[in-house]
Amino acid sequence: MDTLQQAFDHILDGLPGRFFEELLLRKLRDTGIPATTTLSRKLAMHILNGNSEPFTYKSRRHHMENVTLTLDEADLNDIASKLDSFAETQLPTLLETASGPISKHLLKTLKLSWPTEAALQQNDFREFRKRLEERWGIPLSQLRMLLTIAREWCQETCNRDRSLKIDKQLDLRDILIRLLVRACQVTDEIICLLENGFADGAMARWRTLHEIGIVAAVISQHGEDLVERYVAHQAVESKRAMDKYTKSCEELGYKPMSERACKKINKAYEAAVARYGAEFKGDYGWAAAHLKKKRPTFADLEVDADRAEMRAYYQMGNDNIHAGVKSMFVRLGLLEDYTDFLGGRSNAGLMDPGQNAAHTLTQIAVLVCLSEGNLDDRVFAQVMMNLRDEIPRSFHQAHRKLRRDDRKYKRVRAQPSPDQGA
Repeated sequence: MDTLQQAFDHILDGLPGRFFEELLLRKLRDTGIPATTTLSRKLAMHILNGNSEPFTYKSRRHHMENVTLTLDEADLNDIASKLDSFAETQLPTLLETASGPISKHLLKTLKLSWPTEAALQQNDFREFRKRLEERWGIPLSQLRMLLTIAREWCQETCNRDRSLKIDKQLDLRDILIRLLVRACQVTDEIICLLENGFADGAMARWRTLHEIGIVAAVISQHGEDLVERYVAHQAVESKRAMDKYTKSCEELGYKPMSERACKKINKAYEAAVARYGAEFKGDYGWAAAHLKKKRPTFADLEVDADRAEMRAYYQMGNDNIHAGVKSMFVRLGLLEDYTDFLGGRSNAGLMDPGQNAAHTLTQIAVLVCLSEGNLDDRVFAQVMMNLRDEIPRSFHQAHRKLRRDDRKYKRVRAQPSPDQGA
């Protein structure tokens, strides 16, 4: 890396010498000597090398007598002034002019070599996936099984709800089913990230899964009236999105929203606020009345759902989403060796997001699908809870083995090689 920059720096380092050669060439010609660039270059090298002996030069074309050149402070200032001028005016243009053709040539070269590099990367990825599956295959397989059960149970519940056609609780059941469906999709994303060695990304997606679970628990607890507010809060979120887009679309060069669409969103927003009050404008304004808080937070929802015990893990998920300083150093994929860098995949750190996903998905599925009077539902619930309890143990066993293998590997690396001697 930096090969081009090093070559360019080498050229720049020679600029003072070039300006010095031009000065000597001018002074030689001022004395009447028909000097050439070759002569001035050799004379400059003679002086810059610190040679105190008189400089001699034989020319076949011209006869030259002894010549004395005088360099004063004004000459040195002239060289410094030219260097400053070059840096301020010519250097930026030179960089821009040179970088264009070089970048095009480099990109062309990279494209030609990319098929070979891509094949090597694909092979490395296959080998990585194979090693990860060998280490984490049991808990990952259990998590996939848990997701499959949740999906099938959700489908059975959805079909049954539609066949009953109970209008009274239709909105509540519809929202809860939708929340479970999204939870299944997010869990699938978590599994995909775990399978590919992105533990920190999986923890970030578990954060979303946790939010879905909390919202489902709060809505289920407070019933139909809260569902109405939850659905109506789309007007607030649409208004907020519209305002942000309107502020930035012109600068981005995007087409502004139509006046008709803006009027429709504003009308729905004003109607919702008029119906539910000023507190409805907040991020969780849909829960303000039921939680008896003007500006409820997600932490308030966690307390209301009686699931605040996952707060520490939720914060860990926040760290993996935002660009806070902690996310620059603490990475699940580094196996607590936070002095290193991690810019890609790792087979470490899968335990926490994996077991959390199993815990939260089971909570949501049981909350949404369990009907006390239905034997099938009770069996589904028990199967999921039994499998949920097995998954953390499997993840923990794989994690402990990884820690042991890592310590053994570090001890081997720390031992001196035979050729180092005692």
